[in-house]
Amino acid sequence: MATGFLATPAPTSPANELLDWLELEAFLSGTNVARLDVLVSALEMQLEEPSEEIEAEDDFKEALVAEIENEYDFRRDDCIGSYPFLLSDDAEELFFVGDPAHPNTSVYLVCLLASHLIRSPFVTLKGTEEDLTKIVTDLRNSVFQVISTVAMAGLADGPSISIGWPRSSDETILQALARGVPNNSSVVPRANPNPAVKNPWDKDGGMDVISWRDGKRHPPLNFYFGQVASGADWAGKAAMGKARSFKEKYVDSGPLCNEDYATLMPFRVSDTAKFNSEHSDHRTILDRTRLPQMALKGIAISENGIPVDEVENFAAVEAWIFRYKGAAAG
Repeated sequence: MATGFLATPAPTSPANELLDWLELEAFLSGTNVARLDVLVSALEMQLEEPSEEIEAEDDFKEALVAEIENEYDFRRDDCIGSYPFLLSDDAEELFFVGDPAHPNTSVYLVCLLASHLIRSPFVTLKGTEEDLTKIVTDLRNSVFQVISTVAMAGLADGPSISIGWPRSSDETILQALARGVPNNSSVVPRANPNPAVKNPWDKDGGMDVISWRDGKRHPPLNFYFGQVASGADWAGKAAMGKARSFKEKYVDSGPLCNEDYATLMPFRVSDTAKFNSEHSDHRTILDRTRLPQMALKGIAISENGIPVDEVENFAAVEAWIFRYKGAAAG
């Protein structure tokens, strides 16, 4: 069954997927509102033995709404002011209240839509194969790299350099690393890539972003290696596993401080045990509810004169959102 242009979730769908559905309905439909009773009715119709007892129906709805409310409260609180949806006091309607042109909204929207870009249970994008391929490619090669590079600046509270391929400039990895030297990165690049370990097909050395917390005194306080993971295979892309080989290939010395790692991905992992386990491997995970606040901090840092790569390309983020919306609406 479908409601509007979104396929209806299965009755066994967890609360995080149900809230995703409501968010998508509110934003993509153009009405800026999604009704919970519509969702509940659609779920009830899928049950093998629909109850004819009003009390049982009320219990089903009450339990479902309570789970959605708990997930809503988590997202609202963890986004710290960057959650662009509002649940009515009676929990009957979810409203889209954001502005896609503002990073306070657009970062969360990109994460939500990216989570439903490939094999979504709800969304089927329409258009030519070329158009759909471009939506996927632009997210992975540009849009999510922009968001992640700026967010890494917010995490580190300092400069951020985009390393990932394809880069928006023609500079090499060594040239990109060299830009950090006068800004106190404490990382001195090699004169040439290490021929003993350099892969001739290597485009980014397995690293996407570097950033560091500059205490205005050499060396910096922390140095971050960041991995950008917009696909479902994010769990296998911990930056810590790539940092050692990256340094062997391209770094002559440094960093001369605490070395930290981050993985940036658009998904909401509602399983706390899984998230904690993955966090132990990745050391820091910036996910759907953490990324928006960090991106806003990164933008603020850049406005104060700190060099932050990709911040000038943020217009591409809004443009991508509306290309996706157009393909979803058909």
